[in-house]
Parts: sequence; structure tokens; C-alpha cells
Amino acid sequence: MSFIRTESQLLAREHIARVDYSRIEQLILIVHCKDGSEHAITGILALEAAMLLSPALLEGKRLRWAKHRWAVHNLIGHPLMQVLAWARRYDWAMKVHDRTIPRPLGSRE
Repeated sequence: MSFIRTESQLLAREHIARVDYSRIEQLILIVHCKDGSEHAITGILALEAAMLLSPALLEGKRLRWAKHRWAVHNLIGHPLMQVLAWARRYDWAMKVHDRTIPRPLGSRE
């Protein structure tokens, strides 16, 4: 059984009736469950849900900007964080990590 993570809970994939992907460029998904409930998923959680539910959404130009924004974080933020941790500068390490996490910038088409 797989789950989709929201801000406050986990949704079992088999309980999802449909997903509104119309605002995925703004990193917003609306999940409609079979019990009638509706859940908004935003930010990185929306990308994670889209990867699990419909990986084809991330192909092509539609969300290319969102995928590539993680390169700085992964290639610079994480290695620098590790070096700072070896130097026992954990406070700086966490600042570097957190400041290189990409933030949603709004709609990209």
C-alpha cells in the first residue's frame, strides 16, 4: 500500500478518487478522496505526490523548472553541509542546507 503525504496526514493511494493537476505549475494539487474529502497539497509535497501518482507530468517542459531548481541544493548545499558538519559547525551546516532548498516562485510555463 502506498501513501500520499499532505501537510498534516497520509492518504492511502487506493482511497483517492481523482486528482486535479491544473495548478501543478504553481506546485498545488487538489486530491479528491472516495469519501468525499478534498485535500490541497502544496510545495515539494505536491511534486512528490505527482511523481507517485502521475510521473508523466514531470516529463517535458511543463515542470522542468521545478526539477532543475534542486540542482544547487543537491550539488552545493549537501556537500557544503557535510564539510561544515566535519568542522563541527552544525549551526552553519543547517543554515546552508535550509537556504539552498528551492522555494516555489509561482507559475512557470
